[in-house]
Amino acid sequence: MDKEEARFILRCFRPDGADAGNPDFAEALAWAAKDRELGEWLAHERSQDADFATALNAVVIPGELREEILTGLAMERGDLTPRPDAFDHSLMGAMAAICPPAGLRCEILAAMQRTAAPRRSWKWTWLWGAPLAAAAGIAFAFVGGRPDAVVTSTSGLAQNEAPAKRARLASNDDLPAGNVGTIPVSTISISKVETGFIDTYEDPRFTLDLKNPDHHALFEHLKAAKLPCPNACLPKGLKDVPGLGCRELKIDGKRGALVCFKQEDDLVHLVAFKRCDVKCRLPEKGEPDISKHGKWSVARWADDEWVYVLMGENKIDAQRLKDLF
Repeated sequence: MDKEEARFILRCFRPDGADAGNPDFAEALAWAAKDRELGEWLAHERSQDADFATALNAVVIPGELREEILTGLAMERGDLTPRPDAFDHSLMGAMAAICPPAGLRCEILAAMQRTAAPRRSWKWTWLWGAPLAAAAGIAFAFVGGRPDAVVTSTSGLAQNEAPAKRARLASNDDLPAGNVGTIPVSTISISKVETGFIDTYEDPRFTLDLKNPDHHALFEHLKAAKLPCPNACLPKGLKDVPGLGCRELKIDGKRGALVCFKQEDDLVHLVAFKRCDVKCRLPEKGEPDISKHGKWSVARWADDEWVYVLMGENKIDAQRLKDLF
């Protein structure tokens, strides 16, 4: 034990000598006995402890403090309702002094009687309604029992249906079984594809379905999952860049593919979706459409079947994306 360790232990030394039998305290006290500076520091600490104890003992504790503490704890638990204070007593006294007018009760009752609605009698309605309902049921059973019977609507609602509604009903007849009433999902915009990738990639839970530097292994995984595969339209500048991994990218119900490439500290991400799922006008041959999406540099192009988006950030600027093609 060195001097500073002894000082640290002596900070916890109780002044009543209860710690004197502890070997650590005994060794620290021995240090204070042989080191003058440490001994003077300990004497000063003991003096401050004594002054604090004297000041604490001089504090007069109110006699009702214990009851107030217990009452406060009970009120916090809901075991006790709060006691009325001076304001509550004054409010109750003021309310007790109020005398309502003598005729107030009769006026309230009279108003209630004037607003009461008379009860409708169903006696005559039942007497006439029952035979009519029975006759209608017999007529319907007679007509429905005929094989060639055709039930028509006398209200004319069927004839007056809106043309749009009849068109919807007619279109449902042309749908295959199991798809009646199904509303097809609209296409997504190219900007939605970019935003969907950024939201997915920047999510702390982002993972890749497969990690492998081999392009062939990544593309075979996408084909097995029936996802878009960019092997036939890979930019020439990426063919020698090792892969990082791939995964499915789902945006508004549309299934796409994401392939990540990494060379040293540079990362680029290639996104592919079906051409029929993305609404856009992109160049199919020649240079791609290159622009910015926030802090991301973006290159977009398409072929007959697929739409491609190549994205990079930080040191991947528009010129570096252009050099990959």
